[in-house]
Amino acid sequence: MNVLGAAGDWMMSRQKPVVDETATDESSLILALLSVIVGGASGLIGAAFRLALAQADHVRDVLIAWAHGRRFAGLLLIMAMSATATAIAAWLVRRYSPQASGSGIPHVEAVLNGELPQAPFLLIPVKFIGGLLAIGCGLALGREGPSVQMGASVAHLLGKVFRRPWPDCRALLAAGAGAGLATAFNAPIAGAIFVLEELVRRF
Repeated sequence: MNVLGAAGDWMMSRQKPVVDETATDESSLILALLSVIVGGASGLIGAAFRLALAQADHVRDVLIAWAHGRRFAGLLLIMAMSATATAIAAWLVRRYSPQASGSGIPHVEAVLNGELPQAPFLLIPVKFIGGLLAIGCGLALGREGPSVQMGASVAHLLGKVFRRPWPDCRALLAAGAGAGLATAFNAPIAGAIFVLEELVRRF
C-alpha cells in the first residue's frame, strides 16, 4: 500500500496545473483594450506638450526681437524672465514631485526594473508645466524625456484605475513610454523600438 500511495503521489506531482484559459483570454483582452487607451491618452498629452512648446518658442522669439530694440534694458528683461521661469520650474519639482527632475527616462527604466516605485500622479502636471517653463525659456532640454515620463505615468494611472496586476501595469508603463516618445518625434516605429531596446529589453 505504501508503494501504491507513493506512486500515486508521484503521479499527482507530475500532472500539469490546470490553467483557466477563459480567465487568461479575458485578461489578455483587457490588457489589449487598455493599451489602446494608454496609447491615445499618452499621445494626447504628448501632442498638447508639443503644441505648447511650439507656442512658447514663438513667444520667446517675439520677446527677443522686441528686446533687440531696447538694448541693455531688453537684455535685462529677457534674462529676468528666463531666470524667473526656470526658478518656478525648479520650485514646482522640488515642492510637489521630486521624481520629475531630470529627463525622466532613467526614472521610467528604474520603475520598470523594480528598482524604484512609480511616482505619484501629480508628476504629470508638474512635468508638463515645469518642462514647458524650462524649455520655453530657452534651456537646452529636449521634449522626449518629459513625453516619455508623462506617458508612463498616464499608463500607470490607468493600470491602477482598472486594478491590473503588476505584470500588466509594467507592460502598460512600457507602452505609455513608447507612445510618449513616438509623439515627441512623430515616429511611431521608433517609439516601439525604443520600448523593446531600452525599456523592456525583450521582444
